[in-house]
Amino acid sequence: MSRTRPRIAIVGIYGECSTFSLDVMRASMFEVLRDEELLAHYEWDERLGAVVDRVEWVPLTRAHSGAGGPLDPAFFDEIFDEVAARLREHGSYDGVYLDMHGALKVLGRDHAEERFVGMVREIVGEEAVLGISMDPHGNFSRELAGLIDVAAVYRHAPHIDRLETRDRAVTNLIEVIRSGRRPVKAWVRVPVLLPGERTSTLFEPATTVFGSLVPTIAEHGLMDVGLWCGFPWADEDRNAAAVLALADDQEAAVTAAEAVARRYWDARADFGITSPRYGSWDDALDFVLDGAATPVYLSDSGDNVTAGGSGDVTVALARTRERRDVAASGRRFLFAGLVDAPTLGAAIAAGVGGVLERAIGAVVDDRYAGPVDGVWRVEELIEGVYGEGIVGAVLRDGPISVSVQNHRQRFVGDVDAATPAFAMLGLAYTDITPFDVVVVKNGYLFPNQRAASGSEFMALTPGGTDLDFDRLVFEEVWRPMFPLDRDFEADLTPIVLPRRGTPAERRAG
Repeated sequence: MSRTRPRIAIVGIYGECSTFSLDVMRASMFEVLRDEELLAHYEWDERLGAVVDRVEWVPLTRAHSGAGGPLDPAFFDEIFDEVAARLREHGSYDGVYLDMHGALKVLGRDHAEERFVGMVREIVGEEAVLGISMDPHGNFSRELAGLIDVAAVYRHAPHIDRLETRDRAVTNLIEVIRSGRRPVKAWVRVPVLLPGERTSTLFEPATTVFGSLVPTIAEHGLMDVGLWCGFPWADEDRNAAAVLALADDQEAAVTAAEAVARRYWDARADFGITSPRYGSWDDALDFVLDGAATPVYLSDSGDNVTAGGSGDVTVALARTRERRDVAASGRRFLFAGLVDAPTLGAAIAAGVGGVLERAIGAVVDDRYAGPVDGVWRVEELIEGVYGEGIVGAVLRDGPISVSVQNHRQRFVGDVDAATPAFAMLGLAYTDITPFDVVVVKNGYLFPNQRAASGSEFMALTPGGTDLDFDRLVFEEVWRPMFPLDRDFEADLTPIVLPRRGTPAERRAG
């Protein structure tokens, strides 16, 4: 194979699965790109220029989704088998780029990414260089770190650096292929499991901890160093924070990996809820009624569809309708993004101006509250931005409006700095101008949500993405683990993983 014209395959399966959610992720929730359509998605010729000059890309198959419950095994097997067959069919490779998240949980199985990447490694062999890009809310286990050669992970939450991270992974992959020298990998497991709502880089201490990564690269002469928070809403043994440092020099990689791990560990107790105000749902309503600046954005964080919530939990809606002082206040509420396909179908049939006497929500998850009765007038039918027809409807009963939709999607327009770089099918956005309060089914606000808000409040509601870990049951996560356990010391000694085909891994020191 020629290092002057490296041959690089592109594959991946990208998703985020909460084991505390009753939802099941199925094929319809994934965008699957293949061949030239997949390659065009990355725009590397335009973005990277000479870096990718003379690269022979072999774009194969990548399945991409947002978040949900555990993944349907049949779909995982379908993509797994397709990628395996196509890798074999298209010959030999100098490298493979893996576009992954890191928090897949296949229903009834563990270690989805490790199985997928292990399959790729087995097919392409030890000489091929594997590069992966990931989300910091994925899990970067020792097994996964051992399978790849280079890795890049987002440094910002919200993830405004998605494209830059993919670019970095590919740039380093190509550099390793052309140089013929793989970096030393120093990996550390950090026994901390915190959600993005505590580790958003817009707030301290995450601003400083994650902000130290680029200076650490310069200080130690690294290829890269990454910090993964792990995924807190899945009960798997691999779920934990991790650090990986890549360098030509082993001492530099080890020193840097331990420093980043120690910095994160030492700050663990300082990672609080990353919202200026937070509390129960009643606290959120009190905040609104006490004169909060409008429009008020309230996060229904326990049913966060961007982290695996089912999107149909009705605790917040039901409680709001119970509060007489809310109805008397004259404030208009929009509950944005309630997932209820049957009600959407009924709204489409009734048409704008039609009236539905029915209970809405809690289609999948009624553990915390049931469907909410009402006499709902259809105020708007929302067209999908990608030409997929009507994807949502705004229903109104008194001061309460609810946008029901058939996809678990965040409530943003089609352009947001933290929007995934793929078509968000089913995006159901509507004008918020008539409303004093907008309730969204995510945790921390996305950039455009924050920009639109007059004030914000994060409600710690129950659901598949509950921020109150005392209400969740962990049985498989390796203990001790902060914050589930607090009185213990962590072993942050880096493990030096071998370059592929070299002797077994060893602990530094």
